[in-house]
Amino acid sequence: MQISQKKNRKRAWEDYLDFFYPECCCGCGQRLLGSENTLCGRCMEQLAYTCHEKSGSNPLAARMKSLLPIETAAALLRFNKEGIIQALLHQLKYQNQPQIGIMLGRIAGQRLLDSPVFGSVDFLVPVPLHPKKLKKRGYNQSLLIAQGMNEFLGKAICPELLAKRISSQSQTQKNRIARWENIKENFDLNPEIQQEKKFHNRHFLLVDDVVTTGATASRCCQELLRIPGSKVSFYAIAHPD
Repeated sequence: MQISQKKNRKRAWEDYLDFFYPECCCGCGQRLLGSENTLCGRCMEQLAYTCHEKSGSNPLAARMKSLLPIETAAALLRFNKEGIIQALLHQLKYQNQPQIGIMLGRIAGQRLLDSPVFGSVDFLVPVPLHPKKLKKRGYNQSLLIAQGMNEFLGKAICPELLAKRISSQSQTQKNRIARWENIKENFDLNPEIQQEKKFHNRHFLLVDDVVTTGATASRCCQELLRIPGSKVSFYAIAHPD
């Protein structure tokens, strides 16, 4: 009887919160319907998918492979300025909306689940944040994306593989050359990892929120390739395709 009363009180409280503080769409601000989560159906339809996961041949993979001997690279969505994905990523990184990262990761995980290109991945590796930035933001958006992906992929997440040892300035206002210089030598492979045989001869999938010049992704992939026998691929949520 007491359990039933507690459930009823909890349900009544949830109904109260939903009525006075309804969950709203992160894209348009409209109230979400019962079956919707984070984005409404209308905003979900505005997401522009690249379909990179269906084939290893895409502009991002070609550019990344020209720089490093990686397996492949792909992005989930096309990044358009002033578009919905730009608004979502801005909220994720700067407006304390971690649920957006989980949602985008879940979408990515669903699309990668049956991908012939990424089927051999063993570990998900989120691009790290510097400890100071992590403390300020409260979470690593790339780790949230990897966690959402993992709900479908069931792979081990290894945030400890890479570390960012220099807190670099924001990349948003830098040109291509300046971005590469800003990233140079910022990321390091955990030296203990190279000695752990469970990581040898494995396929690592580096995960990030957005890729532009590819400087961050290339530097992180370069470090992961130092692991004996490693294969490395890269996946981002958005890319200006």
